[in-house]
Amino acid sequence: MSRVAPHLSERTPGRRPAGRAGTSRLVVRRWAGGLSRSDHDWVAAEEPLQVALNGNPLAILMRTPGADLELVLGLLHAEGVVSTAGDVARVRLSPSGQEDVDPELLGAAGIELELLPEVEGLVDVELRRPLADGQIGWQRALPSSSACGVCGATTLAAIQRTQPQVVGTATWPVAVLHILPDRLRETQTGFDRTGGLHAAALVAPGGTLLAVHEDIGRHNAVDKLIGLSLLRSELPLGDRLLLVSGRAGFEIVQKAAAAGIPVIASVSAPSSLAVRVAEQVGATLVGFLRDGRCNVYTHPERVVAGAVS
Repeated sequence: MSRVAPHLSERTPGRRPAGRAGTSRLVVRRWAGGLSRSDHDWVAAEEPLQVALNGNPLAILMRTPGADLELVLGLLHAEGVVSTAGDVARVRLSPSGQEDVDPELLGAAGIELELLPEVEGLVDVELRRPLADGQIGWQRALPSSSACGVCGATTLAAIQRTQPQVVGTATWPVAVLHILPDRLRETQTGFDRTGGLHAAALVAPGGTLLAVHEDIGRHNAVDKLIGLSLLRSELPLGDRLLLVSGRAGFEIVQKAAAAGIPVIASVSAPSSLAVRVAEQVGATLVGFLRDGRCNVYTHPERVVAGAVS
């Protein structure tokens, strides 16, 4: 049976799988055995989101609608633009980003909220302090599609110079790791409907899924989780594990490490660059976590023998 933190439901930003809001129902022609019939099918929603900073256009993201504010804040955190919720003075949101916003959470973080009924597909973040020259873009060109991630990486050395070391002493019984893919899979309502959405989850010691997001971009799903944690003033996430349903590329490791997450686990393969960065920043990288097996590529001391408590 899946364990998801009881205070997080599908109605809250903490655990908002894409569900029907992140899918579209279409009429299709199905073929099987040489015969065809008219039927309905669900496809993953993919729509553009304009990101602005201090009123100036910054990037266009292709994403699955939902948790737009968390997505943008998570991205800005990974880019080194914001470190805490206190860096943000105000956010301006179009209707597409207003459905799952928690005004009380913004108020607790000291962030003003302005709604823009006349503009669609926009999140504008106003910072409390001016940016230093060159602060945006030194890491990488911001993504313009759901598949991009670090397409515009400058040099690995430049990123390594600015990435802090991950600190995390908690250990994870391998038996706990082995139950996580099934627990994540049980939350993937959007994937069940479409087969086209990635998922990412923050996991507490013991295996409880604290927050889950689905998105057509695997990087977006991670950004949504980290953006939510930033709003809740929970960073750094030194006692958490990041679980992803897709490949563990460099950009996934970098985003997790920037948030202080010491363990990154993927049901699929890591890349060579992801392994190199995880080793250098002190993160434990687990790959091929499925069917009761896994490979630990870096800092294996955090994965230990033991049963599920």
